Amino acid sequence: MNTPFPYDRLTTDSEFSDRKKELQKLHDIIKYSNNLLIHSKRRMGKTSLIKHFFNSLNDDYISIYVDIFDISTKEDFAKALLLALSNAQKLDIKSTIKKLTSLFTRVRVEPTINPDTLEYSIKPVVTTLSFQQMMEDFFIGLERLSKEKKIVIAIDEFQQIATIKDIKLDALMRKYIQERENISYIFLGSKRHLLTSLFEYKAPLYELATHLELEALSIDEIEEYVSKYLNIDIETLIYICEIADYETKMIQNIFHMLYIDKKEAVTKEHVDEIVKEIINSKDSSYKIVFDTLSNNQKTALKIVVKYKNSFFANAILSEFNIKKQTLQSAVDSLFKKELIDKNDNTYFIPDRTFELWAERLL
Repeated sequence: MNTPFPYDRLTTDSEFSDRKKELQKLHDIIKYSNNLLIHSKRRMGKTSLIKHFFNSLNDDYISIYVDIFDISTKEDFAKALLLALSNAQKLDIKSTIKKLTSLFTRVRVEPTINPDTLEYSIKPVVTTLSFQQMMEDFFIGLERLSKEKKIVIAIDEFQQIATIKDIKLDALMRKYIQERENISYIFLGSKRHLLTSLFEYKAPLYELATHLELEALSIDEIEEYVSKYLNIDIETLIYICEIADYETKMIQNIFHMLYIDKKEAVTKEHVDEIVKEIINSKDSSYKIVFDTLSNNQKTALKIVVKYKNSFFANAILSEFNIKKQTLQSAVDSLFKKELIDKNDNTYFIPDRTFELWAERLL
């Protein structure tokens, strides 16, 4: 049985909490077929927001969701786009295949079945096609579809296109985005430095999307939902949010555990026990990650945890017996491993639970 506090899956519409301002912004954007860039730290609820928004749209719109978190080549990107478009049709299998055949020029589609869920879906057949041919077919199909209904296409973890080095995908996307009609693009991302490189001044996508930073849920929003299921005072609620650094996923995890271990009233002592239990449950996996690091990287991680920024001061270098150049190299390595991230010039650990675990190392 599900609890009302999902933390390891997407929320259902009934579990979705507020975000009225962001939802209104999305509706305003797509009304005029404009584009939006939504960015925040990971685990703040961007995907849940867009899924809930899509569920709220009426039949005047076709919504297409593409997750490109795990792409490593330009071909992966093209296939992900085609797959998402192919499965955005709300028709029976036979009608969907007929519809897609009329949309695409080169791409063939065929039905496939998920062995786990036994549900049917549509699979694009692209083995003989080049990247250019796949991209052309996708945008041809999108354009043809947009003549029938308005289209909203959300590309999650959009910053991943910056990791593809053999082609400038942002420049290619600009061409198609500029020429669109009845199509809104919603770009979602969690790595601000990569997103900035795609949308900054003189970059190909500059001024092609309105920017929206997804901030943490307010205490009032959280209290309104949580108070339906837990007896908790505002002071303890704030205490939970501060421990989790307002990371939505960890807040939900804590509430989930409190709900399972329901007591007459939630206390700070009870919260501390739950947080300790959550961190302990991740101990083995975090140790494996930590053991893969070099000694200098381990030292750099401890410094980032303890000092957050300005950690190249002589006193800090002396405290950890490490040279500035060595520390910078180790920090760069942690950044590439995605164990740390940065906002402007400030480094941070994007996984709050991992950060709390790492504090034990100090």
